[in-house]
Amino acid sequence: MGELAVKLWRVPGKERLYVNKPGVRSASVAWLDCLTGVVTIDDPESEAAALAKIEEWCQSSGRTIPPRTVRRSRGNTARPAAKPPVPRPSTSVPFLPPLREEDDLARNVPGAGLESLVRQGEARYNVLVRLAARMTRQRLGDASTLRGLEGEQIVGARLDSLRAAGWKVLHGIPLPSGSDIDHVVIGPPGVFTVNSKHHAGATVWVGDKVVRVNRNGFPYLENSEFEAARTAALLGEWCGFDVPVHPVIAVVGARRITNGAASAVTVIDGERIASVLPARPAALTPDRVERIFAVARHRYVWGQVGKRGRKSR
Repeated sequence: MGELAVKLWRVPGKERLYVNKPGVRSASVAWLDCLTGVVTIDDPESEAAALAKIEEWCQSSGRTIPPRTVRRSRGNTARPAAKPPVPRPSTSVPFLPPLREEDDLARNVPGAGLESLVRQGEARYNVLVRLAARMTRQRLGDASTLRGLEGEQIVGARLDSLRAAGWKVLHGIPLPSGSDIDHVVIGPPGVFTVNSKHHAGATVWVGDKVVRVNRNGFPYLENSEFEAARTAALLGEWCGFDVPVHPVIAVVGARRITNGAASAVTVIDGERIASVLPARPAALTPDRVERIFAVARHRYVWGQVGKRGRKSR
């Protein structure tokens, strides 16, 4: 027998998952009532394979389904479901809506958030000024915003090179506060929340609590740690397992970066980030990388930051 296929069927007040044999006629093997948890077996010879398919779907769909009981289509006696071949998640994960194209954050380019701000700023100039800027290939807007955009684009381009090795890379993750996470990178060593900082020609010193740029202190470390912890809690809730998240600050254009103390945050030259991250030891299986990516690319998930009992900031 070939691979069984699953198909979700809905009408008002009913929701069923059908497990069918392959082929044009697609004979039913079993079906799950998603509202009651009752599994009806139409083909007893394929019962084990059908139950495995149903349990696999219940895990990957992110749905909370009642405990399964099994009955045969030609009998009314229900019995407890056999032990599933595929283990269920240890925690109940929230419902994840189907991914629409407009909600797919994998479509974002590096600097997506800042690019939007720059374009809004350009719209305030008259047509002649915008035309002149376009002809001279100059961008209009606040200088610090433009520097930040350039930094995100440089780091983003380096991170995108990891895709060829199977890594998953997301840019400009929007948060309900109006801010965003510059980059979220998912690979065998875990998840990295990457904050891009553009400090051309500067001397950067990293302490245990503060980053000094030309002797001026910035709260980069605290902010990055908070961002990583919040991301770990969010992704872990939707994935149903612990997700290791590492905070990273990628500095672009600095003349020198000195790590003066041990820190939970990795502060590195943004030009070297694509070689530094893969050097860390593996912590995730390929299946978990894919599961985390399926969750992280969904705009809806990040819209829940600060909700469901978590503190916002």
